Amino acid sequence: MFSKKLFEQHFHAPPELVQPLQGQLGGSGRRIIRLAAGKLSAIGVVYEVREENVAFLEFSRHFRRHGLPVPEIYAEDLDHDAYLEEDLGDTTLFEFLLQNRAGDEIAPAAKEAYRKVLAILPRFQIEAGRDLNYKVCYPRASFDRQSIAWDLNFFKYYFLQLAGIPFNEQALEKDFGRLTRFLLTADREYFSLP
Repeated sequence: MFSKKLFEQHFHAPPELVQPLQGQLGGSGRRIIRLAAGKLSAIGVVYEVREENVAFLEFSRHFRRHGLPVPEIYAEDLDHDAYLEEDLGDTTLFEFLLQNRAGDEIAPAAKEAYRKVLAILPRFQIEAGRDLNYKVCYPRASFDRQSIAWDLNFFKYYFLQLAGIPFNEQALEKDFGRLTRFLLTADREYFSLP
């Protein structure tokens, strides 16, 4: 496995722990594992879509140069679809919210976490977006009609249907059409987080 090789090359020690993380995190086919040796820890990713790996790696390095909170890229082997990045722990923002919520009541710690996230997002869009290399964007360089349709369908099929949330297909499609028309009137020259 190339993640193990990258770990050993970067840290000069073989990993003592190789732990798959939640099968495939997110909505992609990435294979994600935690590798550790003593106090050293990293996340290994293998994903067979080279263009998306190139975009992710370039954007990650770009955002770090701008002082934004993204994992550091330790090593990469694009010939084997693998890269190694900083391990930031186990808790996602969504999981943190779930842990700090009881029904409609959201704990102050969760509200504060969201405030911090919302405060930093414009720096990705405005500051770091000024000199971002949009030529490596994947799968499209602009958030156009096709990109909007892909995202809306992803929401429908991988959230609503999988979560068992009932919806009216025709009404949802009408809403998608209205949202698409509205979004296409806005300036789209900003970086968009996946």
